Amino acid sequence: MEYVISTGLIAGVIHVVGGADHLIAMTPSSITSPKIALKNGISWGLGHSSGVILLSILAIFFKDLAHLNKFSYLAEFLVGISLLIIGVIAIKNSFKFNIHSHLHEHNNGISHKHFHYHKNINKNHSRHSHVLTSLGLLHGIAGGSHLIALIPALALPFEEAIAYLISYLFGSLIIMTFFTYLISLSTLNAGKRAIKKLIGFAGGISFAMGLFWVQKSSSLFIG
Repeated sequence: MEYVISTGLIAGVIHVVGGADHLIAMTPSSITSPKIALKNGISWGLGHSSGVILLSILAIFFKDLAHLNKFSYLAEFLVGISLLIIGVIAIKNSFKFNIHSHLHEHNNGISHKHFHYHKNINKNHSRHSHVLTSLGLLHGIAGGSHLIALIPALALPFEEAIAYLISYLFGSLIIMTFFTYLISLSTLNAGKRAIKKLIGFAGGISFAMGLFWVQKSSSLFIG
């Protein structure tokens, strides 16, 4: 059982790290305070896990994989559209991003700076979390890589198959949460201009990746 769990965890981690669209989609949302970045990663991870479960259920009920592939291509197209939207929003926010800092001094005399991030959408953080969950859901049902990774579960006994699936989902959730938190920490002490440029750059990469996904998936979906 330990081998099954560890294999599922590794498969989940490799799937997220190996998918550039996953990391690119979440990078703009990671350049913020560590606490918010952590919440963003969890929101995406929960949606992604839900998408994988949905795709697994569809794979069981759909005998004809051609229909499932058609559904997956449509999801890939929507992922591409979402990457375009994320890119535009990130570039737009890079001009509106309000960052200020203040000096914080401890009782032992050691002082350091704290950076605070403010955007006009702070009051809509709950809605933002739902958007990230929906984005994760799309990524979860897009592409056939999930089905390939879940093939080992088909050859396992029921209990071990469930353990493998849960481990796979948990691994993908943990690695994305770790990624967003790491990005946040690495940019925490960057200068104001550098952070704005990073957000704009991340938005540009997201937009470019979105164009690629739209072109690729639309040809497959329409064809």
